[in-house]
Amino acid sequence: MIRVIKPSAPARLAHGIPRTEDNCANYTADSAAYRSGAAKFEFSKTIYGHRTVKTVLRDAQHSKCCFCEGRFEAHAAADVEHYRPKSYVQQSKGSVKLYPGYYWLVYDWENLYYCCQVCNRSYKGNLFPLLHPGHRARTHTDNINDEKPLLLDPGGPEDPRHHLGFREEIAIARTSAGRMTIEVVGINRPALVEERLALLNELKRLSQVIRLLDGNAPPEAVDLLDAARRKLDEAVLPTARFSAMATDWRDGTGPA
Repeated sequence: MIRVIKPSAPARLAHGIPRTEDNCANYTADSAAYRSGAAKFEFSKTIYGHRTVKTVLRDAQHSKCCFCEGRFEAHAAADVEHYRPKSYVQQSKGSVKLYPGYYWLVYDWENLYYCCQVCNRSYKGNLFPLLHPGHRARTHTDNINDEKPLLLDPGGPEDPRHHLGFREEIAIARTSAGRMTIEVVGINRPALVEERLALLNELKRLSQVIRLLDGNAPPEAVDLLDAARRKLDEAVLPTARFSAMATDWRDGTGPA
């Protein structure tokens, strides 16, 4: 997981402003119905999930999932993910569903990311754990800055790399927020670990080639040596799949 740097919000999201104002007014008029779940808000996916929103997010995230760093290939399905859930929220799996969700942030640019469907649907869902659940913002009049989320915000003020790193192909927590994020979005799920291991083995192979040829490569092997160096350099760029893991392996900076 690496930090996402977003550009300005796509113009399409401005269409959500009057809808948010209506939802806030509706909540104020009958808050009891919304808090019981009897009344539900209508959200427009054609706004927050519009292709222009997806394109800007995908580009900002280097065509990678905001959580697992898996790359969006042509066949890979993805969702516009609400960091703070929109319909209802849970502190943990199986815990009580709190209605409504963060209805006033549905079209908020800071709350939106592009996420693979496995991280989003199979794992995170409507989970949004807080260090102090009693400080959760429940209405648009509450201050979300009073919350202390245990789920790392990919584009938040803190770099996620301060909270979790990698020992080989396994994600390791540096903080309680890192530990909870690994669990909530399934960063160590078996299929994902297997993909990271395959990449790591390739990086190790390239590193071995460099060690063998560096300084004494015959003329016919110079191109091979240059290609190996180039691939290792590219593996740690933000544009690369699983770049956080590759960086920790290269630098030996993973958690001890």
